[in-house]
Amino acid sequence: MKPKRTFPTIVIATTLPTASAQTAQSGQRTPTLTETLQALNDSLSILNSYIQTQQYLFAAINGTSGITILAPSNDAMAGLLGGSGGGGGGEAVTMDDLNNSDPQLVEAFWNYHVLRGVWWTSNLTAGTGGSAVAAAAKRRRSKRDDSEGGDGSGIDGNSLFIPTLLAPDITPYANVSGGQRVIARSSFPSDGGGGGGGGGEPVVTFYSGISGSGGSQQITKSTITQANFNFSGGTIHIIDHVLSLPSRLNDTLASFGPFASSTNQDDEISSASSLLSLTASVGALSRANLTDVFNAKQDITIFIPSNDAWNAVGSVVSDMGEDELADIMGYHVLKGQKGKVFYSDLLEQNDHSDGDSGGSDGEDEFEKNYETVEGGTVKVRVVDGSTSPEGGIKAAAAAAAADDDDTNGSGKQVFVNGARVVKSDVLVENGVVHVVDG
Repeated sequence: MKPKRTFPTIVIATTLPTASAQTAQSGQRTPTLTETLQALNDSLSILNSYIQTQQYLFAAINGTSGITILAPSNDAMAGLLGGSGGGGGGEAVTMDDLNNSDPQLVEAFWNYHVLRGVWWTSNLTAGTGGSAVAAAAKRRRSKRDDSEGGDGSGIDGNSLFIPTLLAPDITPYANVSGGQRVIARSSFPSDGGGGGGGGGEPVVTFYSGISGSGGSQQITKSTITQANFNFSGGTIHIIDHVLSLPSRLNDTLASFGPFASSTNQDDEISSASSLLSLTASVGALSRANLTDVFNAKQDITIFIPSNDAWNAVGSVVSDMGEDELADIMGYHVLKGQKGKVFYSDLLEQNDHSDGDSGGSDGEDEFEKNYETVEGGTVKVRVVDGSTSPEGGIKAAAAAAAADDDDTNGSGKQVFVNGARVVKSDVLVENGVVHVVDG
């Protein structure tokens, strides 16, 4: 099946109360979205020109309240139109290309860039605009050491999973209930975070889908450079790179290939493949005749073994038939509930509301059992340190125990039947992927 062409998207963030309500308290008139965008024309002139060609979409957004808009700067839009932006396959994209492309894709482009709720940077930093669980998790976690067990993307830990207006009932480009997510992470300059926000101001970065092609695929990373421009329906942040729509599961996994990665914009985009290769799972899904099935499944949460994990059980898996391999892959997919994707904040939530208690019930170490679509049960264990019980794909394939690995510096580790989650929260069109080492 031919991969669909994906353009990056613009994101909008918000939290209650609305900007209009806040301004009304001071007796001032709140500017409209049009007025606010025009006032920012020095930074958003390319975006404003594009909006003039898409009045029907702009009218819908202009009539929505309680939203946050992540507006790409002129440099970000120039990167998109010049081919260096995410999602365009590396080819130059013109205004006419955008205007004449699939109308549903254009609609997805805009809707993904509108966050549900008003998210000022103070909310994004403190977590007060998100769920209580996300806020508590955000306060608990320390900044992860990117040099250990990760690819430098900084996605793991301190994350908020914010729904957007990109919902499955209006577009074929997302299949996540409540709206496709963007991942927001915050840091302070003293933490070594990149982007703007000097002088002690928080630095907020958004992570989205994979962009690029030909061995240079990247997880798109967009940082707020100017923030909190209120209008009657919410607020606007200016970002330095457009977001990319999350792709189908098999296309995303193929992006984590065994090739040399590249970065640009001073590591503003993080490599999808610097440490991990996931192409073996693409082959496994194909052999099990599950590619289309998993691509179509709404609200999927899947634990994908790395290539190294597959190689460790290669002699066993190579002799499996389609049905046996399908059972193995099904064992790696949580049997979720409609409207619930198990991003890392839910996996690390210690209230047993999503899974059955497996025994340990401490604040810093606990475990929960989850049913899989194959019918079995996996044990998800959250610990401090580098404990590595046995399990993972090796248990499913009746092979040896999973290898131990070091912690990644956060003080939090997640294990699935003993296989360590080495990369969490890779967004796909219909849910999320967590990469495991066994």
